[in-house]
Amino acid sequence: MAVICRWFSILRVFLIVFLSYVVGQVCTYYGNYRYAEQQSNLSNCTWYRNMACCRRTEVSSVFGSMFKIHGETRQCKSRLNYMMCYFCSPSQVDWYDSKVVICSDFCEETFEMCKEARLGDSSIGEKYESGRQFCEANNFEVVPGRERCFSFDPTAFDSAITVQPGIVGLLACLSTALLRF
Repeated sequence: MAVICRWFSILRVFLIVFLSYVVGQVCTYYGNYRYAEQQSNLSNCTWYRNMACCRRTEVSSVFGSMFKIHGETRQCKSRLNYMMCYFCSPSQVDWYDSKVVICSDFCEETFEMCKEARLGDSSIGEKYESGRQFCEANNFEVVPGRERCFSFDPTAFDSAITVQPGIVGLLACLSTALLRF
């Protein structure tokens, strides 16, 4: 009897893992009706190709409406690109509920790497005093720590195409915040 119970426990774990892989995670940014799935044709946010919440047309729309920044370092470009791709993450169920909950370290490190980058006549460092202010101005909820918040994955650019030429910019939600300055 104990062997049968153990076998059923192992089977149950296998089924949960299998179904999570096949069905994918709930994509809360899109409501509770979309699940992450393979998107092999993503033109950006390519590190999510194996399991993504976004579609190619959505990525093209978001990146097509970005403000262009100038003088950014490669690290800054990677950070901003990763930040812009939050809506593709299959892990968004952990940190999105009507607003992106972002890790304060991600904001501070991005700000430090990007504060010299120019957007129009000013640098990001001239527009914002800190990473927290930068992220809050862009409609992120900033929280301390690294639990249940959107954080940067430094391995994302190891094998992915980083950024398409001509579409580097800030998050789509930056547009309204930056127009005020």
